[in-house]
This record gives sequence, C-alpha cells and structure tokens, in this order.
Amino acid sequence: MAEKALEVYTKGTEAWFQHDNEGWVLGKMTTKTITGDDVKLVFQVESGPDVTFASTLTKLNANKAADLPPLQNPPALDGTDDLAFLSYLHEPAVLHNIKLRYLQQNIYTYSGIVLIAMNPFAKVNLYGSDIMREYSGKRREELEPHLFAVAEEAYRSMIQDKKNQSIIVSGESGAGKTQSARYIMRYFATVETGGSTAGGDSEVERSVLATNPIMEAFGNSKTTRNDNSSRFGKYMEILFSNPTSQNPSVRITGAKIRTYLLERSRLIFQPATERNYHIFYQLCAGAPAAERKDLGLVSWESFFYLKQGGSGTIPGVDDAAEFVETSKALSDVGISLQTQWAIFKICAALLHIGNINIEAKRDEAFIADDDPAMVMAASLLGIDVKEFKKWITKKQIITRSEKIVSSVSQYQAIVGRDSVAKFIYSMLFDWLVKFININLSKGGDMEEGQRFIGVLDIYGFEHFTKNSFEQFCINYANEKLQQEFNAHVFKLEQEEYVAEKINWSFIDFNDNQPCIDLIEGKLGILDLLDEESRLPSGADASLITKLYQRFGIPTQKFFEKPRFGQSAFTIKHYATDVTYDIDGFIEKNKDTVSDEQMAVLNSSEFEFLKEVIEIVEVVKPEAQSATSPSRPTRGGGSSMKKATLGSIFKASLVRLMETIRQTEVHYIRCIKPNSAKAAFKFEAPMVLQQLRACGVLETIRISCAGYPSRTPFEDFADRYYLLVPSAMWDPNPNTLTLSIVQKVINDEDKFQMGLNKVFFRAGQMAFLEKLRTERQRACVIMIQKNVRAAVYRRRYLRMRAAAIKIQTATRGWQARKQCRSMRETRAAIKIQRNVRAWLARKRYNKIRDAVVKIQSTYRMSRAKAEVRSIRSLRSAVLIQKVFRGYRARKTYKAAKTRMILIQSCVRRRIAIKEMKVLKSEARSVGKLKETNYKLEGKVVELSRTLAARNEEHAKITEKLVVLEEQARVWKEKYEKADAGNKSAAAKVEEGSAELRQEVASLRGDKEKAEKEAEKFGVMLKRRDEKIEKLEEALKASKDDYAKLRAEKPSAPAPARNMDDGETANALRKEVAMLKEQMTRLLAGKYRADRVADSMLAAATSPVNDISNPTPGGYHGTPSSNPYPLETRSSVTTQIEMDMAAAAAKARPRRHSFVDGGQSPVQERANPMPATLSSRKSRANIVIDTALGSGAGSTSPMSAGAGIMLENERSVRILEEKALEDEIIDALVTNLRIPLPSTQTVATRKEIFFPAHLIGSTMVQLLSHDLASRMLAVMTNVMKAIQNLTMKFEDDYVSAFWLSNCYELLCVVRTTQEKERAMRRSTNPTEPGEAERALDKVRNDLDYLLIEIYHGWIKELKKRLANMIVPAVIENQSLPGYICKQSGGLWGKWGKSSSSAQFTIEQLLNFLSKLSKTMRCYYMEDSMTRQILTELLRVVGVSAFNHLLMRKNFCTWKRGVQIQYNVSRLEEWCTSHGIAEATLHLQQLLQAAKLLTLNKTSPQDIETIFDVCFLLNPTQIKKLLSLYYAADFDSPLSPELLKIVASRAVLNEKSDILLLDLEQAPDFAKPPPKAVDVIERFVPAWMSLPNISAVVAGAPAAPVSAIN
Repeated sequence: MAEKALEVYTKGTEAWFQHDNEGWVLGKMTTKTITGDDVKLVFQVESGPDVTFASTLTKLNANKAADLPPLQNPPALDGTDDLAFLSYLHEPAVLHNIKLRYLQQNIYTYSGIVLIAMNPFAKVNLYGSDIMREYSGKRREELEPHLFAVAEEAYRSMIQDKKNQSIIVSGESGAGKTQSARYIMRYFATVETGGSTAGGDSEVERSVLATNPIMEAFGNSKTTRNDNSSRFGKYMEILFSNPTSQNPSVRITGAKIRTYLLERSRLIFQPATERNYHIFYQLCAGAPAAERKDLGLVSWESFFYLKQGGSGTIPGVDDAAEFVETSKALSDVGISLQTQWAIFKICAALLHIGNINIEAKRDEAFIADDDPAMVMAASLLGIDVKEFKKWITKKQIITRSEKIVSSVSQYQAIVGRDSVAKFIYSMLFDWLVKFININLSKGGDMEEGQRFIGVLDIYGFEHFTKNSFEQFCINYANEKLQQEFNAHVFKLEQEEYVAEKINWSFIDFNDNQPCIDLIEGKLGILDLLDEESRLPSGADASLITKLYQRFGIPTQKFFEKPRFGQSAFTIKHYATDVTYDIDGFIEKNKDTVSDEQMAVLNSSEFEFLKEVIEIVEVVKPEAQSATSPSRPTRGGGSSMKKATLGSIFKASLVRLMETIRQTEVHYIRCIKPNSAKAAFKFEAPMVLQQLRACGVLETIRISCAGYPSRTPFEDFADRYYLLVPSAMWDPNPNTLTLSIVQKVINDEDKFQMGLNKVFFRAGQMAFLEKLRTERQRACVIMIQKNVRAAVYRRRYLRMRAAAIKIQTATRGWQARKQCRSMRETRAAIKIQRNVRAWLARKRYNKIRDAVVKIQSTYRMSRAKAEVRSIRSLRSAVLIQKVFRGYRARKTYKAAKTRMILIQSCVRRRIAIKEMKVLKSEARSVGKLKETNYKLEGKVVELSRTLAARNEEHAKITEKLVVLEEQARVWKEKYEKADAGNKSAAAKVEEGSAELRQEVASLRGDKEKAEKEAEKFGVMLKRRDEKIEKLEEALKASKDDYAKLRAEKPSAPAPARNMDDGETANALRKEVAMLKEQMTRLLAGKYRADRVADSMLAAATSPVNDISNPTPGGYHGTPSSNPYPLETRSSVTTQIEMDMAAAAAKARPRRHSFVDGGQSPVQERANPMPATLSSRKSRANIVIDTALGSGAGSTSPMSAGAGIMLENERSVRILEEKALEDEIIDALVTNLRIPLPSTQTVATRKEIFFPAHLIGSTMVQLLSHDLASRMLAVMTNVMKAIQNLTMKFEDDYVSAFWLSNCYELLCVVRTTQEKERAMRRSTNPTEPGEAERALDKVRNDLDYLLIEIYHGWIKELKKRLANMIVPAVIENQSLPGYICKQSGGLWGKWGKSSSSAQFTIEQLLNFLSKLSKTMRCYYMEDSMTRQILTELLRVVGVSAFNHLLMRKNFCTWKRGVQIQYNVSRLEEWCTSHGIAEATLHLQQLLQAAKLLTLNKTSPQDIETIFDVCFLLNPTQIKKLLSLYYAADFDSPLSPELLKIVASRAVLNEKSDILLLDLEQAPDFAKPPPKAVDVIERFVPAWMSLPNISAVVAGAPAAPVSAIN
C-alpha cells in the first residue's frame, strides 16, 4: 500500500509542509530515494531551507500512508468555490483555497453545508439590490457563494418545506457577524416581494430593518477587536405570512427579538481603547443645543462612564449622523418623539449618576448636598435628591424586631451607585426590546402554522488579557452553540446513516459536552457561583477555593488551576484555553438593587421611568419567550429570592437551544483574517486556528468521506427517470431508483440505498444533473434535427438549381474577362516601355540643370566673398588713415601746448623784469612815452594776431560747412535706408515684431540726431556771437587809445603825470582782460578742433556704413553720440567720470566696465556687435542717459549724483518686502479676474495677464544681480498661486491661472535661454547663479502647472460624475423610442425614476461653457484639448461601465437612445475641433449598437463580434447576458450565450470587464514658446506703486532679442 501511495510522489510533485508564520508552505520535490525499507523525500520550499521527509515502508503501511506530506491540488482546482470539490481535501488545501479566494477578493466560500465568510475589512459592492435580485429564486449552487444564497435557501425551504428556519451566524469577535446578520435581514425585507414596491418598503419591513440601528446603538460598542461589537446576544424571528390560494406570495408580517446577556458592566467600566455603548456618544454629539442644555450634556470627555477607555470616537464614524439614524429608526418602530426624548433623558441621567462624587470620611461614604451631578440626575429621573443620596451612602438591615440603618464605605457606595445605573439601563434595554416586539407583532400572538426564519447574532468567542464574568458567559454560550453545530453536522449525520441502515464507518470528533457539563452541570461552576452569591458572606475568594477543590483534580481535563496565584482559573474551551479572573464574579452575578433604592425609583415623578422599571411585572407568560428572561422579583424581596444573572442566562440558552432544534439550521462561519483589521490581509495561523475551532475541517472530512447528497426515492425517480429507457420504468420508486443508479453509476461505492432515501458521494448529484440536462438536450436536438433536415433539404434543392445557372453565367464572364486582360497586359507593356524612356531622359536633364546651377551658385559665392574682403581691407585702410591723422594732430597739439607754456613762463619772467624797470621809470614822462610806443606796438601785434585768428575762424567755418555737407549725405543715406526699411516692411505686411521694433528705434534715433544737429547749430551760433563781442571790445579799446593819444599833447605837465599813472593802471587791467579773453578764444578754438576731429572720425567709421547694418540695433545713430561730453571742460569730464565710477563701485553689476568690460563711453566710441551689446546693465543705462542728456547742464556734479541716486533707489525697491507683498496681494490673492463672457470672447489686449508684470519684475531682479532674492520672491508667488487655485471654487479662476502659469513659464524659459547665451560668450563652462535660480523657478513652475491641471481635472470629474449616467444613459431624447425606465424584475421592484435628473443638452452646455472659459483666457490650445478630451474619456468610460452593471437598460430601444446621445457628443467634439476625443466614445457606441443588432442565430453573433470589434469577448458576453427582451423582442437562446461564453473563455486571462476610469493619460505639458515682448501695462484701476517704479526703469528691449 505504501509503494502505491509513493508512486504519486515524483520529481516536481508539490506538497505542503507546516510553517510557524504561514501555517503551511508549498514545496516541490527534488529527489526521491527508497533504499530497502527506508524512504527519503527531499522538497525545495519556496521560502526557507529544503525539507526532508524520512520514514520507512513498514511505518507507512501501518498508518496507511497518513504520514506522507499532503499533496497540492491540480491548478485547475485552485480557487474553487466549494471546498468539498477539492481532489485532495486536507487542512493545507482548505487554507490555501480560502487564502487564494480571499486575495482575489472573493470573501465567501462553501464548505459543504457551511458558508465560510471572510471579513474583508473594507467596503465591497456585494450587497446591492441588483445582487439580491441575482440570488433571488436561484439554487445555492447556481451562483457564486454568498450569504444571500444561504438566506435564499432558508427562505425557499420555509415556503416549500413549510418548516421554520434558523440561520446561525457565528465566529470570533470582529469577524463580521453583526454585519452579516444585518444583510440577511435586509435580504428578507427586500426579496420577499421580488424587490421594493413602487411605494417603497412596507411599514413592517421598515420596522424590521429599523431594529438594527436601535439594537446596535443601545447594545453595541467599540472593543479592541471590533469597532461595532455586539455586547448582547440577539435572536430575531422574522415572521412571514402563510401563502393562500388568493395570495400565494408571502410577506413579512412581523418579528420578535430575544436578547441574551447584555454586558451591564460596560456601562460603568471600559478597558483601554474601548468605548461605552454607542448611544451615549451619539447623544453627546448629535443632540440639539436646546436639548443638550436641558439634559446637561457636554462633551463625552466630561462623563466618567464614557472617558475610562480613552477612546471616544471611531475612525470613519460620525456619531452625530448615527444619532439621526437612530432617532429615525426609533420613529420607524413606532416610538414617538416625546418617548424618544424620555429615553434620551434616562440615558443622560445615567451619565450624571456616573459623575456623582463619592468621598470617604471616617470610613463612611459622603456625598455633598449640592453635588451638581446628583442634583441633575435626580432632576432628570424625577426622584427625591435627599432620598437618593441617603440610600447610596447608607443601607438598611431588616430584622424581626427592627430596621437598622447604617453607613456604607466609599467602595460600597460606588457599587450601589453603579448598580442603580446598570439596573436602569438594563430595564431600559428590555423595555426597548419589549416595545419593538409589541410593535412588530402588532400586539397579537403568532398565528397557528405561521412560519418564521430566525437569525441568531450572538457574541463571538472572546479571549482577552483579563477575562471576567462577561467573557465567561459569552464563551459558555459559544460552547452551547458549538455543541449544537456538532450535533447537527456530525451526530445527526451519522445517526441518519444508521437509521437508513447503510454501510457506514463512524468518524470520531471532538465532543465538547464535558466542557459544557463543567459549566452548567450539577454542582458545576454556575451552581457553585449561585450558591456563593446567595450567602450573606459570599466572596470571590471562597468561590475560587470551592472551584479548586471541586474541579482541580487530575480526572477533570477541561479545568486547570494556574501555576501562580489564587485568583484565577482556566477552562479549556473548544477554541482555546481561557483564563478567567475571579475578581467581581459574585458581585456581577448578583447584580441587584436594594429595596430602598427600588422604592426611591418607584416613587419617581417621571412616569416613563416607572413604566420602564415595572416592565417585568406586566410581561405576559406568552411574551416572555420573545424577550429577555423575566426577573420576577427584581423590584423587591430578599436576596435569597432574587434570580442571579448566571441562572437567568443559563435558562435563556436552554430555551434558545430548544428553538434551534425545532428549526432547520443553516450555518455561516465568519472568519477574522487578521488582527490589525487591515483590508484583504491574510494571516494564515489566525485563520487556521479559527477553521479548526469552528469545525469546518471536520465538516469537510465527514462530508467527503460519507454521502453528503441524499434524496427520497419518489423525488429521485420522478426527476431522473428519463436517464433509463422506458422499458425499465417501474411503478415502484425504489426499484426504478435502483435501476437508474446502477445504469448511470458504475462504482457501487459512489452511492448507497437506504430504507427511504438514496445517498450519493460528493459530486454525484451534479453528475446526474449533467446527464439529465444532456439527455433533455439530445431529445430536443433530435426533434430539431428532423425538422431542420426537411427545411434545409428544400432550401438546398432551390439553391442548387440557382447555383448551376449562376455558374454558367459566371464562367462565360470569366473567360471574356481573361481575354480582355491579356490584351490590356500587352498594351500596358508597350506604354510602360515608352514612359520609362521618357522618365529617364527627364531625370537626366534635371540632374544636368541642377549641376550647372550648383556650379554657378558656388562661383557667385566665391566672387561675393572676394568683394567683401576687398571692401573690408579698404575700410581698414581708411580707419588707419584717420586714426593716424588724429594721433599726429594730438601730438602736435600737445607739443604746442608745452611750447606755449614755456613761452608763457619765459615771458612772465621778462615781464617781471620789465615791470620792475617800469616801476622805476614810471615817474618820468619819457618813460611813459616809451611805454606808449610799446603799447602801440603791441596793439599792432594784437591786430595781426586777430587777423590770423580770423583766418583760422574762416578755416573752421569751412570745416563746419564740410561737416554739414557730410551730415546732409548721412541724412540722405538714412532716408534711403528708411525708405528701404519701409518697403521691406510693406512686403512682409505685419511681419515680425522685432523688425517693427527696429524701425521704430531707427525713427527715434533720427529724431534724436536732428535734435543734436540743432544743438550744434546753436552752439556754433553762440561761439560766433562771442567772437563778434571780442572784436567789438578790441575795436572799442583801439578807439579809446586813439582818443588818449589825441588828448595827451594838450594836457599840462603836472596833470599829465597824474593821468599817466591812472592810464598805466587802466592799461594794465585792460591788458589782463585781453589776455583772459584771448585765452578763452584759444580754448574755444581747441574745443572746435576736437569736435571736428571727433565728427570726422565718426564719419569715416565703418560702423556707420548703412550698407552693413547690425542686426541687433542701429548703433551709429546720433542717439548714442558721445560728442556732447567733449564740449565740456576737462575738469567737468573728469568729475563726471569719477562719479560714474563711484556709483558703479558702490554695487558691482554684471557686464559693467568695473568688472573689466568697456565703459559706456567706450561702448559708444567703439560699438560692439549686436549679439554682444544687446544686454546692458541698469547702471550702464543710467550712465548713458546722464551723459547723453547732460550737454546743457550747468552743474558738473548733477550727472554722477543722478546716476547713483537712481541706481540705489531701484535696488532699494527691489530688495524691499513691500514689492513681494504687492505682487502677491495685488497680482495674485486679491486680483480682480475678468469674468468670461458667454456671448463674445475678449481680445488678448482686453485681458490683463499678471504673468507679464511678474516676469518683468523677475528680469529686473536678475539685472541687478539679485538672483537669490528673485528665487525667494518667485517661490512665494508660486505658493500664493497654488493656495489660490487649489480651492477650485470657480472654473474661471483655474482656467485664468493655468493660462498665466504657462505664460510665466514661457517668460522664464526665454530669459533662461538669454542667460545661457550670455554665459557662453563669457564663461562657457560653469552656469551662473542667475541661471541656476531660473532653472529652479522653471522646475517649480512646471510642477505648479501640472498640479493645477490635475487638481482641476479631478474637480471637474467630480462634478461631471453626477451628470454622466442621467444625461447619456437614462436620458431619452427620441420620442419614437421611449421605453420604460425599468425592465424585468426591476420594474416590479419599483426602483425606477420618472425622468432623468440631467439631460444631454445640460451635459453639452456644461462642456461648452468650460470650453468658452478656456478660450476666453487664451489658454494654450494643447492644454484645452487635453482637458476636454479627458472629460469626454470619463464620460465614455463611466457610461460604458454603468451600462454593464444595469440590467434594466439592456434593451434595443435603450440602445437607440444611447446611440443618439453619443452622436450628439460626437457632433459637439467635431464642432469644437477635438475630433480625437470621439475615440473614447466608441466603446459605448458599440455597446449601444450591440443592443440594437439582431441576436437570433450564430451568424448574428459573428456579426456582433465584427461590428463591436473594440469590445472584448467578456464584455460582449456580459452585455448579452444582461440583454432583456422587451416589446415584442425575442429572448436570447441559451445556445447563443454558450457560443459567446466559449469565445470569452478563450480570452479570459486577457479580457477585462470594466474599463479603468482612473487610468488617465499623462499630462503632456506644451513646450514653452518664445516671448517677443514683455507687456508692462498696468491697469488704471490697480494701485501698484512699487511694481510701476520697477517696470518704468526696465529697458524697453524685447526679451527675445537673442534670436
């Protein structure tokens, strides 16, 4: 036997091995060694070391090869929906299959009769009304595993078998039991009429569903394992009406709820991270302000009963919204609003009771008389404050003769306070259950024979760090349920086999009856607990001692005493061993309120409170079975007469088990996949432990080892009689059944014949069903075959006769065609030959002409190059000639100046000597005469000198004439150039902006030159006037001298001596004045010479040659002429140059002459090429302006001071924070954006773009070497834009700034390219600081642009999502094809709406408005197209996906309507120039076409696949399966669906059902364009002083001058 088992283990075989973390891991066998009796198998595990299995053949034969590693199932069985179908059914296979399905987000799996439900810890779309409809009326095996299938099975079994049903939902805490029970109840409320009626759910149905939020609010709380853990057990019996002949359908007529063991202690204490019951937090968060004030409610942190766990909120849960839902549910079950606030009043009073401050004074409890919590609690409950306080702090002992009142300790008072709170809350909970039952059953009793389906939602097995009395009772209940499950699945299964007397071997299973006997048996734990609780001196310590003595013996296997401590005990439950802390067992089991406290409550003025606490006295015996177990003496009597909580719970469980045994039970085992509550995370050890504990593995083993399928003989024979020939039909069903199974099933082990039933192995019933279906199909095919044979025979004969005629005509036509083809071929060859010859000659001539043209072009270029070289040489010789002449004149003038200086010194010495002689001879008349003679000689000499000067003046005048002639020539040349420019401008018509700017610059230079010429004329005129004045003065002096000589002879001698002295003095002054005038005259001459020389040099410079204009600008114009600087004195010139240098040194500038470049004067004297001089620093521009306009200045310091002040002012503005604040505030945050017009689109000049002002400021910062400052400003500006645009309040804001960000990006890109060009001209290796800053700004702008785009697209998608389905799918625009909003069962359920919420016109208007908004702000066309295309993609994908999920829309009329709506969208796309967007609508269009195409034959299916080529087979299969035949349409045949399904299976791996809505294409950012000119326009309505100052000082050159 072992050898046969080992034959399966070959190389490559996969088997399972145990693992600590993964439970089981898969290994692949690498080697197999059998040596004698030894067996050795080596497996390679995926993660970890190799595993070696070693054994012997003897040992394997002894245990029937059970020790061999479990084998892996074939890949085809991976992910099967029923574990019983697995070939190898063992623990690792079950775990692997469940894990595989769970990771595929299939949370439900069958395991025989049990449904395994994995908690997804995430919202899944599996519980909608469409899913309910799919499972309604379907057998369990027809669809995927689902709890709706179990509910449907119970529902149909109740109707068909007329037997009550129970659905037990069990599992650990946090496994999803409560949610599963809620969905099952919702299914019953929905499916019992086939869906919602036209008026919605009935009142009873709403009431039944409303019990869930009520019970969860008052009985659920947050624990460490579950955010919505049930702290009580609930068994709801949903009552259904009996079907009658008049009304065969069933409806929900009512419901009854039983509750078990509400966890009262949670009201007064919660462990860390846990909460009290939900209702208290809902009340604190959702109560209106007025009611909050009346009830004294504040935040949950202020109440002691709520803040102990430290967790008052649940992530993702809004307590205020939950309070509204709870209030609505209370109204649905019939509780009036006044009663609701009475309930909330009691809840608020309980919170205030918990805040009563109890102090200890001398070992006695003390409460202040004015304790606010006590006063508020007593006021809300309507009880006497003093009495309430008295019986909390005191107790009364009644003896036979007297009543003794004594004080209690602080601890006892707190226990008494908490007991009152727990008692009131438990009574309130019971009142709610009683009221709900009365309302749901309408106050009547259950009708005779009325059926129900019970849904049990009870607390799961709990095992915490500290387990108390509550966990003990909860786990006790789970032990009872597990026993019932064992009895149902295991014992009853084997007992039925025995009763039917079939061959069957018993299977052992783990029976937990001993553990239950330990708890509830005679003298068990509950008995000992009740006994100790009734003793006046009963304590937890004495109880634990009794437990140790009674059960701490070796024979008791389910009780264990801990090794350390005397305050705990351990019970070995079916799931795991749990250690319980004995502390509090006695007190919690008693859970009583003193008679005095009950008297205080009964004397309340609050009538609702009295009604609540007296509920147990009015409960009828019939109603007690439907509510919580009664407490007959809770209100008074001695403690000996009061029932303990343990005994009450035990009795309720006994009644529950009796009810369950009287029903047909269905099991749902909920599994908690991980402890972190993470979505679709699988922890294998945790799941494996739960599978073992809940008996799933044992169920699988017994189901597969036995005969899980069984059918009575009559039913089996009636269904499967057609599997045998009619000759074998026997009236006895037993005989007929035996004949059927013997003929169909060859292996006798696959079935067993019982006394009344036939039993089958797993899978045999499915095999029989398959044979039955095939037999029926064969019979149908036989009938169809004969009918079709006759039809096709007649059709064949007609087609044959027609074919012969067609063949005859066709063959004649083919022969004629072949002959004609031969003639045409011969003619074609001749034509081709001639055409090819002509083409060859033409090609040769073309090549020869091209060679000649190339040669002539080359020779012409060489000749032009030689001409240019000759011209260049001639210009260089001319420049050298002029420069050498200038240098010779300069040397001559310097020598002459030095000579005159020497002469002056010598003459001064001679004059001094002569002066001394004159002084000595002054007194003699003879000497005076001699002096007069000398003066006359000097006058003659001066006259000659004046004549010489006049000659020089004439020469200068001639030179001026020559210069004026040259200026005239220049003017003519300029006019010619201007005319040429105008003609060129006329040719290009609205050409480039750069040419227009150059023409405007030339015109400005012309005007400046004319103004300078006028200034020169005025200067020359003034100089001539000065010379004339000097000549007149000289003439006057001559006249005076002549008069003096005439008067001398007539004067007397003494007077002559006196007059001679005065005359000598006057003559000396006159001589000095004449010398000064001559000096000025000489200085004027030298200045005129220098002016003439400079003008001559400028005239002969090749830069001013019009034939060689510079592309960057006309630098030879008078606007850049430095001649006015030469008209000043040398001192003034030096001062101005010093001031300019000082201003430059104050703050170094890039490209300034301080850094080694040329000075502004040198730049104008020696102009550079345009590519090198196109950029100037701000300092150079200021200096140029000062020097160019300072000719008429009278102060030599004004130019330098202006340079420095203007420069420093600009820097100060740029560096101030005010500029940045002004940009952010005025241009971004508070900018008044022009609203888009719906009528017309404004011109670009009418729209203010702040991007240009921001870019201009950025350029100014860079020009002053403030790169870091520029980066900071731009970063803050971009943050401000981001904060503004990320709000997405209006579309026009997003469109406006998306356009401006792109415009600013273009400015940055253009500036960056310019900086790179400048760097290549200076330092081509390392980028500068400005270039790095620009690169950072550009990257940030790229990111901002993308962020605004994606954020805006996301916002638009949200708004569009609500419009797509109503406008495209539901909207019916064609009146001739109006169809009902719902079809099939959907129409019956009443889930339709009368009209679509949005129409296709509204959708198109939305898109049109958006398109016009983007065009209004001149957004880049590529971005506009991307946005609209993406929105249309969303429209197409969303509508297509919705169509696949909506069965009520798959009709041919709906297809016509959808086609029309899609065509409207396509027309809109074409009219707006985005025809490519229509591609995203093609799949929706083809889906609509599929609905309208014929679907009656296989040829039609081929046509569908050809027409709908964009749809994959899976999508076509889905659409055809959803197709609803309405309005005289024929339904699809199963054969057609099989054909489609076969094609879909072939492409199953690659096909997808729904289109991916989130897979949007990446944003294709448009490349930045070159910005010709930065617009510096500042609107009049904006106050921008700093920006205006910066922009006013900016150069007017275009940004894109580097082109």
